[in-house]
Amino acid sequence: MKKIFVLLALVFLVTGCSIQEMPNDNLEKVIDNVLTNKTDLQNQNFSGYQYYQPREVSLINKFDYNITLLHKGNKMYFYVDVISHYHKIDKEYNLKENIYLSKELEYGKKKGYINIEERDNDYFIEIEYNYGRIEAYSNKQNLTTTVINALYILNTLEFNDVVIESLIGENKIEYKEEKFNLFKSDSDDDGYLNTDKGHNSEDLDKENNIFEDEDTIKIEKDDELD
Repeated sequence: MKKIFVLLALVFLVTGCSIQEMPNDNLEKVIDNVLTNKTDLQNQNFSGYQYYQPREVSLINKFDYNITLLHKGNKMYFYVDVISHYHKIDKEYNLKENIYLSKELEYGKKKGYINIEERDNDYFIEIEYNYGRIEAYSNKQNLTTTVINALYILNTLEFNDVVIESLIGENKIEYKEEKFNLFKSDSDDDGYLNTDKGHNSEDLDKENNIFEDEDTIKIEKDDELD
């Protein structure tokens, strides 16, 4: 019965209907169901990669391979690691003890991990999977749906190697690598999202000296961000 409920929830997620929050003690089963669910859906297509963005998630800002999304009032920071994909780098995953959930993810050729920590009555979610990474905060009520949406994005991430080769071939790697270190997994802290205490991506962009160019997409909706 629980499996049927999870599958129905995934159907509602893809079609854009609202879903009820599932008990958190079923979270590991939810993760398994999402990542074993095969889908060819994509609705976001950028230079070198594409992915499916669920209806509950909206795009706020995009700069190169760093994307800011919004889900139920909380920002999700999504990084597409084309460098690791291009060089087929196998990373060591940062699992942690004594936190809400720490789990290695391996489904077929896709690998990664998920860490969820309780912080000041909220949950800090850190997922790295399929050469993508998402960090987000969530309250307890929205924890399961936040994880589902993040996993759905990462699981549907696909790369166009021909385009990537033209953009970041061997002659361009050194130039691009500096821009792709916002989510360094070996840092002393928790990376990009943890420096953004106020959930304000504009302040973070200034701190990292990121300037908009013609490849930047920035969408702000006042009614969503209030």
